[in-house]
Order: sequence, then structure tokens, then C-alpha cells
Amino acid sequence: MPLYVQRFACTGAQCEDTCCSGWTVVIDKKTYQSYRQTKTPPLGGRLDAQVKRMRSAASDANYGRIELRPDTGECPMLEERLCSVQNALGEDKLSNVCFTYPRKVQQAGDVCQQALTLSCPEAARLALLADDAFEFVESDIAVRPAVVEQVLPKWGLSLEQMNEVRFFCLQIVRGEGLQLWQKLAMLGLFCETLTQALQAGEQDRLAETMQTTRTLITSGQAADLFANMAPQHDMQALTFHLLWRFSKTIHMRPTHRMVFDAMADGLGADPKTGEVPEAQLIARYQQGLALLPTALQDAPALMQNFVQNDMLREIFPFGASGGNDSPQDQFLRLATRYGLVRFMLAVQCRADAPLPGVPALVRTVQVFARRFQHDSGFAAQVDTCLKSLGWDPLDKIFRLLKP
Repeated sequence: MPLYVQRFACTGAQCEDTCCSGWTVVIDKKTYQSYRQTKTPPLGGRLDAQVKRMRSAASDANYGRIELRPDTGECPMLEERLCSVQNALGEDKLSNVCFTYPRKVQQAGDVCQQALTLSCPEAARLALLADDAFEFVESDIAVRPAVVEQVLPKWGLSLEQMNEVRFFCLQIVRGEGLQLWQKLAMLGLFCETLTQALQAGEQDRLAETMQTTRTLITSGQAADLFANMAPQHDMQALTFHLLWRFSKTIHMRPTHRMVFDAMADGLGADPKTGEVPEAQLIARYQQGLALLPTALQDAPALMQNFVQNDMLREIFPFGASGGNDSPQDQFLRLATRYGLVRFMLAVQCRADAPLPGVPALVRTVQVFARRFQHDSGFAAQVDTCLKSLGWDPLDKIFRLLKP
């Protein structure tokens, strides 16, 4: 696990964006049955009233749910912003979802890893701000077998080969001598070449492909590949603004509203409609991109740590959720998530106002994770958006990356 995971502890009632609100609280079968047997007053009666069976598409993992309070969207088991189930029955009586969040445990062969989702404010602070957040350590942890995601072999590679590729990709991002967008561009080239080899059944080219990429980087040729490439700020602004507008803004939590309001102010959006003229959108984004490095001076590791955490959680470049998407597909999604976060940060940077401080920068990434990465439809929207705009070819994705 990264060091920041080892340092993590839930802040409980002090959390400014509690995970016990705004999301469906899923109950696994074992926990559901345990709650049905709980008679401790008054908790037993509340569990009987609030815990409901899933009546469609139920499974052992998604067997029931807790009905949220309609007025606040909070879990009815909250008392003074603490979980009454945990207080009365102990942490071991929490459902798998509540027990695990924000942790994610995955096993690929001999490698068992744990990372955190940055939709948790404390996880975001720890992951994004410390220079040593992604120094990896071994640690003994207690996990429930039911929540360990098993990574399966794919594309004719063994789990050992997949782990080798995964760690090589992380090394590209962690390396010195290139700007982050250039590292991502090199990652894209590697994923494209790897995809071509795997689709052709040439798994034996794996070592050669990694060595070629390594040589390009260490020889200094990597920077030259993109030196004459012109960024396309107009298409960056239009693409990421479109993706940002996909997020639903009704019943928005106060911490989320702070980010969206700061973005709207930075863009000069119409206060009634939220609309921004195209020329103004592009100009404000360009201005923000130029100011963003100054805003990030007090959080220099933020963007690279965000990318590393994303890659770790998503089992990059193979995908954490199964399926048969190629490494190139996975790269396109990573590049888009990176670009959207950069857009959300950049448009808050204005020449006529103070630049966002470190808390605002971290909050923006945390809100991105909560509102986009937990949205099951977001990946499909990304794919549709890129293809409809003609941005799925790799050379065009590079132009989305270059600031």
C-alpha cells in the first residue's frame, strides 16, 4: 500500500463531506440477516423500519439497502454525525460497504494491494499533499474476503506479466525529467504499442515494448517527440466543459456547491442559466491554465499523486472491473479524467481574484471523485463524448493533454 493509506484514519463527526449521505447504502446478505435479528432497542426497531430488501437484481453483495432521509439525504442511522450501528454493535457489524469505504482491496496473483478513493476528504488530503504519499510499504491488514476484488488474467498475459506492466506504467509517471503531461503522453504511446501487440497475439513482444519506451525516456528523446505539438486549448475547454456539465447539480451538497460556484465564477457563467459564451470559455480556460502552476506551488505533488492513485485503483492499464477493454481504452479514460480535473482546477484561477488555496484545490479533486468517479454512467459518457468529437485517436488525445 502507499504510505498515505497506512496513515489514514476516518475523521468521523469532523468530516466535512460524510460518506453517510447522498449515496445508496447497500447491505450485503449476511449483514441484512444480522440486522433482522437485532432486537436492541431503539436500534432494532429503526433497523426493521429502515433496512429494505432489494427486490430486483439482488445478489449476496447487494441484498438490501438503507432508506435515506428524504429531507437531508443522510443515513437514518447517523446520530450526531456518527454511526449508531457502529456505536451500539461494534465496527464488525457494519455492512461490507460501510466497513470498507474508502478502502479498495485488490489481489492480482501474489500481489495484494490497498488504495483509497479520493471521494473521502481525509483520503484526498493525505494522498494529494504529501511528497512521500506514494512510497509503497508492506503492512498487515485485516480484510473481509468478500470485499477483495480478484484481478483475472486477460489478453493472453499471466497475472505476473500484468503486474510487471502495471508497475512499469507507474514508473513512467513517477520518473524524473518530464512534465506530467509528457509522462502521460509516453504512457499513451506505450499503451498503444502494447494494445497492437496483444491484439496481434504477440505477447512475447512485452519485454521489447517496455524496453523501447524506457529507452525513449532515458535518452531524452521523449521530450523531443512532443516539442513541436501545438496544444488545442479551444477543444480542451469545449470538451471538458461538456463533460463537467454532465454532473447533476440538483440537491448538491454544500461542499460540492462551493467547487461548482467557484468554477462558474471563474468562467463568468450566467448566474441564472449557467451558460458561458464559447469565446469567453476558451479565454478563461487559457488564463486559468497559465495561472494554475502558481496555484499548485504549495501542493506540487497534487496532480501526479492524483494520477498515481487513479492508476492504482483502476488496475491500469487493464481495468479493475473486468471486461475486455484494451490498454489503449484504459489510457483514453485516464487521460480524460486527468484533463477534467485540470479543467476544474484551472477555471478557478483568475487574474482578478486570489488564486485558490490548497484546501480549495484538494476539495476540487475530492468533489470530482465523488461526483464523477462514483457515477457508473460517467465512463460511458466519456467514451461517447470523445468519439462524437473525434478525439479518440491517440495523436488528438495528446493535444488534449498539452497545456
